[in-house]
Amino acid sequence: MDGYQVYRDAMTKDQWQGWWVTWPLSTRVRLGHVYDRKSDGVRRAGDLAARGIPFQREHGTPDGTFIYDSNESVDVAFKASGKTPAALSALTEADAGASVTFTRGRTAFVVFREYSQSGISDVRGLSHALVSAWWNKEWDDSLLAVTSVVAAAGATVLTAAEGGAVAELKVSASAGVGELGMADLALGASVVRHSALGAQWTGTDVTPFYQVIRLRKNWLGKIVAEYGPRPPGRGALPSALPPLLSEEIGDDPEAALEPGDRTEELPFHDPENE
Repeated sequence: MDGYQVYRDAMTKDQWQGWWVTWPLSTRVRLGHVYDRKSDGVRRAGDLAARGIPFQREHGTPDGTFIYDSNESVDVAFKASGKTPAALSALTEADAGASVTFTRGRTAFVVFREYSQSGISDVRGLSHALVSAWWNKEWDDSLLAVTSVVAAAGATVLTAAEGGAVAELKVSASAGVGELGMADLALGASVVRHSALGAQWTGTDVTPFYQVIRLRKNWLGKIVAEYGPRPPGRGALPSALPPLLSEEIGDDPEAALEPGDRTEELPFHDPENE
């Protein structure tokens, strides 16, 4: 099991169940991004705005700190600036940081600082717009649209390949003033020494989790059976949805949509982030 898989499994067991996990974390996911799942990963396919599909944004949870330590199987020893470092430490006396030790293998230690969630609020409008685009052959049923995103100001992700794995973190100088806390480990952090880690990532401005929707394929099949084949589309003048179909979407907008299946989730293959 590689480091990504350990991290992904740890994140989606409880709080983030039903969410897709961004990997690598350097990939920026935004509301309205459109993706297409290929055999080698998830690829960008533009965004809703560029496709003429409007949406309304809502801000959900306020900023907070997310900490995951694999049911306390991780020991963290803080080192404040001005304190003498431990023997064999890669930190200097002036550095602030921490030593992270894993007591079990295939476990994760994760800190997201100042994280918050935002999403698309107008499900009825989005559903109608996506079906209209599909009706005019401007949207493929394989495409995924991002409808919720969790963003964080800073992140530290470590996984252990085996028990006894160790990582030593150096954090921002501004965190070294006063007593250190877990949130400080995602403030300008860098790994300065490590042993037996499976994965490691530190950075800022991350979007670690996101949710996607697609048009429900069996619903689309029903629409073709009831309303006949779609107009020519793609180059022809756009055609309005049949009135009864438009009314059906208005009555039950979620019937046309389904969440992306987690079994389809793959790391990103996105040239913009390579």
